[in-house]
Amino acid sequence: MKKQRNVKNKYQIMYFIILITIIGMLTCLSIQYHGPNLATDIFPEPISFEEGWTTAGDTPVLLNHLTDLEQAEPYHAFSIYNTLPDTLPKGTAFCFRSKNIFYQVYVDGILVYEPYMSDSIIYNDTIGTRWNFIPLSAEDAGKTIELRITTVYDSSRTGLSNSSLSNPGHYILEIIQSKLVAVITCILILFVGIILIILDIPINLQTDKNHELLYLGLFAVSISIWCLTETNILQLFIGDSAMLSVLSCCSLMLISIPMVLYLDSAFGFRHQFVVPFISILSFTGFVVCMALHFLKIADFHDTLRITHIILGISAVLLFYTIIRSSLIKGKSQSRNLYRALRGIGLCSISIATGIDILRFYLGNSGDSALFVRIGLLIFIICYGTSSLEKTINAVKLGIQTEFVSQLAYHDGLTGIGNRTSFQEHMVSLENQKQELSPISIVVFDVNDLKFINDYFGHPAGDRMLIQSADFIQQAFTPQQGDCYRIGGDEFSVLISGNQAKERCEQGIKQFQQLVTEYNENSDKPFPIRIAYGYSVYDHASAEKKLMEVFKEADTSMYLNKKWIKKNLGSLENHFINTTTKLSHEG
Repeated sequence: MKKQRNVKNKYQIMYFIILITIIGMLTCLSIQYHGPNLATDIFPEPISFEEGWTTAGDTPVLLNHLTDLEQAEPYHAFSIYNTLPDTLPKGTAFCFRSKNIFYQVYVDGILVYEPYMSDSIIYNDTIGTRWNFIPLSAEDAGKTIELRITTVYDSSRTGLSNSSLSNPGHYILEIIQSKLVAVITCILILFVGIILIILDIPINLQTDKNHELLYLGLFAVSISIWCLTETNILQLFIGDSAMLSVLSCCSLMLISIPMVLYLDSAFGFRHQFVVPFISILSFTGFVVCMALHFLKIADFHDTLRITHIILGISAVLLFYTIIRSSLIKGKSQSRNLYRALRGIGLCSISIATGIDILRFYLGNSGDSALFVRIGLLIFIICYGTSSLEKTINAVKLGIQTEFVSQLAYHDGLTGIGNRTSFQEHMVSLENQKQELSPISIVVFDVNDLKFINDYFGHPAGDRMLIQSADFIQQAFTPQQGDCYRIGGDEFSVLISGNQAKERCEQGIKQFQQLVTEYNENSDKPFPIRIAYGYSVYDHASAEKKLMEVFKEADTSMYLNKKWIKKNLGSLENHFINTTTKLSHEG
């Protein structure tokens, strides 16, 4: 088997050599190529039309800073002018991107273009961001072009950009080329989010489980929709730019709640108020923004500040929680690595969102979701790597087939049978006890679990239970015993058939040896003490029910528990005495 694995590893190395070589060749070719592309082959070179704009009083105008003009008062129209070149190639159009303004285009005083504007109470006060293509003819050469503009917001993100005299085909190709990587990233995140949401359905179909995949999927979908609208590519294919403006503003409101619910499922919060606080804060912000919008007091663009404040508060709380969770060290170094990777991925999104919000208020006219997309890419890599943890655990626990059965009959923490499985097995044994006699029942109780949870935290308590279940499995699986977790800190083993008593005693001997070896290891933060007891049903006790035998085993376990406390003391006293001794020695 080992030899076969080594051969497969060689084949994998061969494949990666081929892959890396091809990628390297393609990279070199893309760097070396400086020739024409489709746009330059088919269309003439565009003419920049950013310069030369003035007001009626000959004051120079920067298209992307219209709000700096004295005339630019909200809901008051003003005009800016420029002169077209002396010659205009066939198919030339005046192409530009408008942001949060109303406008009309005149050539020598004649209206040649006015964008269609639908009316709805749901829309913002502007038509949002639009790509505009105003056809020009050869007769328009040398004429004066006028833009009659009405601003709505006193914001640095109001104005025009990417102004040129170009063939619309060339202009659109350049837009798509410049935004291609951004759009692919957004679509990838959107696709991953949808897949995660779909995967959550069969996993949680039978009962209410951890909806980690659902929350992560909703978070990915929400943030990818915002990023996609901010690329301004959708405006090329969807005529209703006002609707896209609403979508861009409102999609931000969808981010906080699934993000905090995912983090609570994946990491758990030390302070229980975090989830309700952020959720209620987000919902309250949503209600306030909706009310202000429909009462015509402030539209969704005006209330972006409220949404940004909520996102900022959420990011600070989540950033603190992620860092704290990532710094918690557990027994497994790989698990610590996976936890840290997920923390890095989510931190990257939080920080990137904060940077892009800051760029928004600083008046950056470029891609307003640039850093968020970078953060999302880091997130995908980190979360994809961390998902290996669950895959490895699934293999260790044997979760390979009969998935529904695993959900119904296996304990989610330890991987062994749960109480339901134990009870059904007991019923089955009760009905066949004459044929299966003798039957041994062993009961275990993990001592000091409450103290470990209080003193070291619940993750330490979970590790203690997992380790206890591992001892029981290692000791009794070779004896053909069925292992179950029947309560919070209680376990049981059922052994039936020939020499059930002897196999039970052999299992107990092996169990004691495993616990002793573990506790003698000095690098363990605390010892594990597990009380046990057992009882046997055989033909001599044919009148007994198995539940009576179970109670006898339970009574035997409690006697052992008392002996442990009397002779070894509790862990709480052990740590108090150790701390006192160290303080005196210090």
